[in-house]
Amino acid sequence: MAETQHRISAWWVLPISAIVWWACGFLPWIAQLSYQVTGLARASDAAAAGIRPLPFTADGAVVGLVVMALMGGLLAGVTARLPASAGAGAGAAIAGTLLGMAGAAGSSWWLAAGATVPGDAMPFGMLVVTVGSGLVGLAAGLLAGIGPAALRGVALALPVVLLDGWLWGLLPGNDVSPIGSWWVLATALGVAFGLCVDGKPLDLLGWLPAAGTVWVLQSAGPALLTVQENIWPGSALTENPLSAAGIAGREIASAALTTDGHQLGAWVVALLLGAAIAALRLSREAGDESELSEAWA
Repeated sequence: MAETQHRISAWWVLPISAIVWWACGFLPWIAQLSYQVTGLARASDAAAAGIRPLPFTADGAVVGLVVMALMGGLLAGVTARLPASAGAGAGAAIAGTLLGMAGAAGSSWWLAAGATVPGDAMPFGMLVVTVGSGLVGLAAGLLAGIGPAALRGVALALPVVLLDGWLWGLLPGNDVSPIGSWWVLATALGVAFGLCVDGKPLDLLGWLPAAGTVWVLQSAGPALLTVQENIWPGSALTENPLSAAGIAGREIASAALTTDGHQLGAWVVALLLGAAIAALRLSREAGDESELSEAWA
């Protein structure tokens, strides 16, 4: 009862999710623009053409767009958990995220149309990448926020393996590009494992699909970088964007069957951290049930 009383109205989720998708998801882009304005980082050619809510330059921006839009969608989707009604929260989070996408995309397109953009800028293609990645992140966020405990780790798998790129993008002069930082993977994976446990020890079985999904997707970062390397004006990938899925799929499939690049030490740390978080959640749940039993006695 006390928890329900502290829930917010679903109407508040609408603006919150819209703001979260851009302000939090694209925080590295916002930070880099501020670094360039203050002189902490060298201004890029894209920034010289004018400040826009979204980066449109194809060279070096595709992976960053995927990661930032995905993270924004994840965080926006999790806001569905804030209201007492999961259905109303999900509807508000979806509407708010779409509103945020439309606002950022529309303003970026308008600014690009009224100013000279770099020769490798691809506004339409970048918007497609942004919306697609944002929707994937939104689905993951909704599943992680209001879905069953067993599927939370699976929903967080892609954000877990791409999180280090988002974090490195916060540093002056750094692109948003996954480089496989073992401590970021260990921490994020441990938290994902811990969130798979909702109140029953049987929830630990949710670690199996989560671990398998993360293992396969650990090559998602390198796969995205391979796709990005094949993008330039007039390239075959530019003419047929759907072939990007085939390139990424082949990279992921070939890496999923080997232990190369999977950072086994990070997995050990993640399992220990996940076990600690799960134990805390289980003990808290047991304590709450004990207090409730005493109150009814």
